[in-house]
Amino acid sequence: MTRKNAISLLLILIIFGFALWAILPIDAEKLGRKGLHLGLDLIGGVHLVYQADATENATELARNMSRTVTTIQKRIDKYGVAEPVIQQMGDDRILIQLPGFTELDAAKSLVEQTGFLEFREVELTEERKPVTLGDYLEQTQLQFFDKRETGDRIFVASSRDEEGNLKHKTVAFLVSDDTGIRLTDAAGNPVDKETLKEFESGLSWISARGDDGTALTGEFLADSFPSLDQSGVAPRPQVSIEWNSEGGVIFDQVAKRLYSPEQDYSPQHLLGIFLDSTLLSSPRINEPAYHGSGVITGTFTRVEVEELANLLKSGALPMPLKQPPLYQEKVSATLGANFIQMSWMAGLIGIVLVMLFMIAYYRLPGFLASLALVFYGTLVLALFKLIPITLTLAGLGGFILSIGMAVDANILIFERMKEELRMGRTLGAAIEAGFNRAWSAIRDSNVTTIIVCIILFWLGSSIVVSAPVMGFALTLGIGVIISMFTAIMVTRTLLRLFLHSPLGRRTVLFSIDRGKK
Repeated sequence: MTRKNAISLLLILIIFGFALWAILPIDAEKLGRKGLHLGLDLIGGVHLVYQADATENATELARNMSRTVTTIQKRIDKYGVAEPVIQQMGDDRILIQLPGFTELDAAKSLVEQTGFLEFREVELTEERKPVTLGDYLEQTQLQFFDKRETGDRIFVASSRDEEGNLKHKTVAFLVSDDTGIRLTDAAGNPVDKETLKEFESGLSWISARGDDGTALTGEFLADSFPSLDQSGVAPRPQVSIEWNSEGGVIFDQVAKRLYSPEQDYSPQHLLGIFLDSTLLSSPRINEPAYHGSGVITGTFTRVEVEELANLLKSGALPMPLKQPPLYQEKVSATLGANFIQMSWMAGLIGIVLVMLFMIAYYRLPGFLASLALVFYGTLVLALFKLIPITLTLAGLGGFILSIGMAVDANILIFERMKEELRMGRTLGAAIEAGFNRAWSAIRDSNVTTIIVCIILFWLGSSIVVSAPVMGFALTLGIGVIISMFTAIMVTRTLLRLFLHSPLGRRTVLFSIDRGKK
């Protein structure tokens, strides 16, 4: 075996090992890997497509569409929907897919709602210490620490991601009703204390109220807009806010209570800004009075400032959406499970039949092509999982079709090899000639297929029911690209490996009749 072929074989084994690691489920969550992303037609859920009801120019429309997608994303995130898809389609449409969501009307209400903007402060004990979820979990019988506030509590756990950005997560609610005080999730269902222990450091947020008990909500906010803080060496993005006359009074009363001349970032001096019970920001109160206007400063980017200003401005979508949706569908999870089982069975049967044909007709080269097909299937599934690609039923169809196409290149190569051997070439020369002379046909046929896939994907992105078309085009395109690699690289390396072995001297294994002319 030559040095070049040894290096190629080592590279193939490394890629194959990595692909196996990616698709195997052993300790997947611990290692940071997740399963395959399945589309709604396989896992079940709700599929909506909305069209914006807007008359803005192209620039303003693009900006508002981006903000609308962000607002909808924030609303849906707090409901814990697994891997939702919220993305813009064309210039004025929004695709929303909610896997596992069982109620179509509830999903539409979630998207179309106005949004509730409110301002909250951290609950304090009598000793003026911040109250956490852990403090409530320690209670045998739930009782409010701040007994003057009888409204619900929102518990928010905060952490920093790998890039150092602060992230907030609403983990539970404490509500009081006819049955007493109880812990619930966002949907109002009771939650077990044991499941909340990992979030026990989460702060308890209560409504920020004026002296007369009026809660400070978005209805008192007159305007909010991006601006620049010019006080430093370099201008920094910030959000400017303006209150109406009543809101200015209430806000100053809240600010006076939360203000401290000490420049520390203690929880008792923060004002939490919540949209639909999700914490957007928690700026520190730096003044005892603001007289109807103020600014929210921090380590914001321009995009973050625009997004926050938009959410504060109305607590709603930046533009209205036409109702009813252009397209709405609910897919049964049971039907999706049947699709998955049948699809994988079809894929397995397809691979086995192709492998049996290749081995029966081409013998040793067919066996090596079958090994390359196993490598192909493993690598493609690993890419589907790592990119990740949302697999639809049509996407699985594209993958299964690509299995048959994956051996097309091998068939062209093997037929060229047979012709070269009939002309009297040695096996080594026939292998190299077979690959070199078949390459142009392999390249041209696969490139035309890839071009068609690109056109299908582009056209699919502009239609309402885009998932089947785009899924088929994407999986078929990836399959074709990987099949060229496996045919040229993997099969060729394996043939060279067997060339100088005892098997390589047995021409009968190559199904060649040297007597034919």
